[in-house]
Amino acid sequence: MNRSLWAFGACVLAVACGALAFRLPRLGLRPMHGDEANQALKAGLELHENGVYRYDPHDHHGPSLYYVTLAALRLSGARTYAESGEGDYRIVPVAFGVGLVLLLLGAGDGLGRAAAVAAGVLTAVSPAMVFYSRYYVQEMMLVFFTFATILAAWRYARTGAAAWALLAGACIGLMHATKETWVIHGAAMAAGLVLARLWTRWREGAAALAPALSLVRGRHLAAAAAAALAVVLVLYSSPGLEHRPDGLLVPTLANLRGPLDSVLAYANYAVRAGGAGLHDHPWHYYLGTLLYTKYAAGPWWSEGLILALAAVGIVAALSGRGVSDAARPFVRFLTFYTIVLTALYSAIPYKTPWCMLAFLHGMILLAGVGVAALVRWMPSVLLKAAVCVIVAALAVQLGGQAWRASYRYYADARNPYVYAHTSTDVSTLVRLVDRLARVSPDGRDMLIKVITPENYWPIPWYLRRFPRVGYWHEVPDDPDAAVVITSPEAQPALDAHLRGRYDKRMLFGLRPTVVMSVYVEEGLWKAFQEALSAPGTAPGGAQRE
Repeated sequence: MNRSLWAFGACVLAVACGALAFRLPRLGLRPMHGDEANQALKAGLELHENGVYRYDPHDHHGPSLYYVTLAALRLSGARTYAESGEGDYRIVPVAFGVGLVLLLLGAGDGLGRAAAVAAGVLTAVSPAMVFYSRYYVQEMMLVFFTFATILAAWRYARTGAAAWALLAGACIGLMHATKETWVIHGAAMAAGLVLARLWTRWREGAAALAPALSLVRGRHLAAAAAAALAVVLVLYSSPGLEHRPDGLLVPTLANLRGPLDSVLAYANYAVRAGGAGLHDHPWHYYLGTLLYTKYAAGPWWSEGLILALAAVGIVAALSGRGVSDAARPFVRFLTFYTIVLTALYSAIPYKTPWCMLAFLHGMILLAGVGVAALVRWMPSVLLKAAVCVIVAALAVQLGGQAWRASYRYYADARNPYVYAHTSTDVSTLVRLVDRLARVSPDGRDMLIKVITPENYWPIPWYLRRFPRVGYWHEVPDDPDAAVVITSPEAQPALDAHLRGRYDKRMLFGLRPTVVMSVYVEEGLWKAFQEALSAPGTAPGGAQRE
């Protein structure tokens, strides 16, 4: 192995260490988003603790996140859902976010080594990439498996080795098993391949296409399809281990209908993608977020550097200037793939900001090509160095935004990556309930009822250590409990049904525009007040209505 290859590998590994340093600290700092908490329950309680998983074709997406989390939870030592913490779940997207950098070790001949290192740096410091690498949703895994599919397919096209075809097929299966939107990525890949070939034919003639797919074999494609199907069939069938009477553990598939449901689910998600809901946004929502955002008195945010460098990379790819002959097919594919993927996601009315990671990653790869092309285009060593210094300085500024987004404005509505997020008030709510449990004769077994027509997530996550908690969207016939958590909409009906006396009501923000009230049974509240007045006891913070 030559020195330049060793140097390339060392650079990518160093960048990956930097990416880890951005993503790993203080994983429990940000309150759990409702989506994170909901999925943590499925992974931590249903799968890890109870050994049960069934794919839901209406929500929660595919099984891969939960099974990878199962491994993380077992490694963490958490025996139950109640013992687990935020970091036990968020470590999964952290690993895949860093993995995106490590995958660049296989892209040296596709992007060019300099371009791959530059793309790694931009991946490491992109504010969106850092923020959502600490977010327990499927998006980072989907981006990882998509890039892995592209790289495996590229290596197969160059070598004709069946192993790469099998790996590409398995990664496609993992895309399917991660999130239903993988079909958008698949469509963009197919379009990217076709458009790149048409462009090359137009620019350079049919002769340039002759060797491009000469090593592809039908039996290898069939093997890849079989690998993809096998992954889908196994993961969606809810694999597990069953204890036999003789003490042996036997592998089982508990939900044989799961693979069929994974296909039928597209009807539901097609309706959701059509819009007419709370998450509808205009076509330019993603691009506007990336280019420039500023709310009220907050700071400005921009990943415009990545978009500008990606535009340079596109020019280099399409013109062929600044890109080696060997890398040209790959970067042209990336160009059209990214353009089509951006257009498809932008055209869908239903939008959440983490979805833009899919095409943002393509832009980052092209931005790496753009950096390398700019350096090559400069006529002197001094100008080449100047380009490197300017890009490095701008990358440092991106890193500053990433740190600010994840460690200062982590739950602030002035951060464009914070979306319908849980208020930091939830920590005050949890502290109050914990303190009430300390003075309750039932301890953590005290009865808690959450009654609200609102989406009450992530409250179940924060009350996971209390075994007697019930949840209602309407006021039940018997709403009394030691602690009742409700919303203003439910309060009139709740007050009419309560038979006990509740001497304290407090307000807590749950999400933007969503406020929750806490009712505490009179006797419990008096015990709490007496405990607070005891010497050496610090009072809890709450706002009286």
